[in-house]
Amino acid sequence: MKLFIVAGEPSGDFHAAELIRALKEARPDAEFYSAGGRELKSCTIQVADMTEIAVTGFMEVVSFLPKIFAVSKHITGEIGRIDPDIVIFTDFPDFNFNLAGKIAKPGRKLVYFISPQLWAWRKGRIRLVKQLMDKMLVIFPFEAEFYRKQKVRATFVGNPLVNTIRKQQAGGLERIRNPVPRVLLLPGSRRKEIRMNLETMCLAGKEMGRRITADFAVLKHPDLPMDLFESARQSGIDIIEGNPFEEFARTDLALACSGTVTVELALSGVPSVVMYKMSPTTYFIAKAMVKVSAISMPNIILGHHVYPELIQDQANPDNIADHACAILNDPDRYAAVQTELKRLYSLLRPFDARLAASEVLSA
Repeated sequence: MKLFIVAGEPSGDFHAAELIRALKEARPDAEFYSAGGRELKSCTIQVADMTEIAVTGFMEVVSFLPKIFAVSKHITGEIGRIDPDIVIFTDFPDFNFNLAGKIAKPGRKLVYFISPQLWAWRKGRIRLVKQLMDKMLVIFPFEAEFYRKQKVRATFVGNPLVNTIRKQQAGGLERIRNPVPRVLLLPGSRRKEIRMNLETMCLAGKEMGRRITADFAVLKHPDLPMDLFESARQSGIDIIEGNPFEEFARTDLALACSGTVTVELALSGVPSVVMYKMSPTTYFIAKAMVKVSAISMPNIILGHHVYPELIQDQANPDNIADHACAILNDPDRYAAVQTELKRLYSLLRPFDARLAASEVLSA
C-alpha cells in the first residue's frame, strides 16, 4: 500500500505528521509520501516543500500564483509516478481541491483531514466534496453533522489542540493569579496580520491604561523579526517569546486576532476580545463570501458571542478598550465567561490519531 499526504501550512504539517505516525503503526508495510513541511519530512518520503507557498489573503495568493501553479504541477506529476492508493489532504482548501481534481481516478481513495470551513463560506464546494472525497475527517463536532446532512461520509476524530492543552496541564501548568490584571496582545502569526493589527492593539492597550491598572505584553513568534513589533516597543509594551501556553496561564485577558489562537485561549480558560483588520479589498471580498454569525471558533461552537468580536472599522482602540475593561471590571461577567469556556472544553475531545488512521484505511 502507498499513501500520499499533503499539508500546506505549519499547523497542518504538524497534525498530518501525527496522523502518519498512527498510520505507520497500523500499516508498517506501507510506503508513505508527502508534500508538506518539516514535520512530514521527518516521517515520510517528501517530494515537495509546501512552506514556500503557505500564504493567506486574496491579494497575497494572487502574487504567489506562478509559484503555486508550479508546485501543484510538480506534485501532480509525483503522484502520477508514485501512484498511491490513498491521498490525504490537510486543510489548505484552495490548493487541495484543485490538486484533488487533477489526481482523482477510479480505485484511488481521497480523504480530507481538517475540513475547510465550507459551513462558513463557499458552500458551493460541497459539490466538489461529494464528487472527489471518499471521507472527511473533522476536528469540530458540529462539522460531522454538517457533512452528514449533505450525505457526505464524515467522522469527528477529535481536536489536536485539546491534546496540546492536556499535555501542558499534565506537565504541571496551572493558572497564575496576578496582583494586577495582565493583558496579552496576540496580533497573529503572519507578517501582514501583525502589520494590520498590532498598532491598533497597542493603542487599545494605551487607552486601557488610562482607565485601569494593568500590565501589558505582546507575544512574538521566535521566527518573526523584531522590527515588526516596533509599535509595541514605542508604546512601552513588553515583547516576549516562549511557550504560548505558559503565557496564557499567566494572562487575565487577551486581545487576540481571529484564528486558531482563539481556540487555544478558550481551552486555556482565558477571557478575550477578538479583533481582525485586513486590507479593504480582502475585507470587501470576505464580507460578500463569508456567511456566519461569528468569526472566532469558540463563539461558533458555543452558539453566542462569549468573546466580543470587532472587525475592520469596529476594531478601533476605543471599542477594544471598552469591551476589555468591561470584562475586567465586572467579576460576575468575568466568571461567566470562564464558565462558558469550561463548557467549550467539555464539547471537544482530544484528537484520536488511531481513530483517524482507521478511518483513512477504511475509506
